[in-house]
Amino acid sequence: MPSEPEYDLRRRQASERKRLKVLQMAGSSFAQDGFKKTTMDAVARKAGVSKGLVFHFFGSKQALIEAVIEDGLNQWSTLSAYRASGIGDDPLAELSALFLASFDFVQQHPVLLLFARNEQGLAQKDRQKILRQNRLWRARVEETLRRGLQQGDIREIDTTRVADIFHQLQTMLLTNASLKASVPRYDRDRINAALDIFVAGIRSP
Repeated sequence: MPSEPEYDLRRRQASERKRLKVLQMAGSSFAQDGFKKTTMDAVARKAGVSKGLVFHFFGSKQALIEAVIEDGLNQWSTLSAYRASGIGDDPLAELSALFLASFDFVQQHPVLLLFARNEQGLAQKDRQKILRQNRLWRARVEETLRRGLQQGDIREIDTTRVADIFHQLQTMLLTNASLKASVPRYDRDRINAALDIFVAGIRSP
């Protein structure tokens, strides 16, 4: 028979698993149905828990979407940094890793598509979080472009302008996902082709 501390630990672990499941299912519901149409009942049903437990964890639908966004942005930042750090000193490969990581990420956190699509009903502070993360992402891209210029891997360009274009290209492709299911579906051939064209355009001759 487990001791009281062991029992408490298992109970906390089980509770955290349920909380994470609610976050995951809430993200897919918000992405598929929008913020206004998503109900706490639907989230609870998808997560396999009671509506009361969803309210116990998050208190309100607004608090729930804020938690989904916060969790998603933290993981986006971690994934992008991890993918880029494994490349070595190759700025063009690093740019490709940063670009592609976002598609893998949004498939796990499709709620972030609501911001790219300018979904109505989202709180201004949530929009500010996304805008701040986008600025950080563009800054990372611009730093990588500057390093490529210095190393001679990238031709002479306006790094700020090109970083903005790179971000616009990514956003366009992200928002063109099919959301017939709760998980976005992407045309990977199209994404890779767009990335190849972009990289070829900035590569040093």
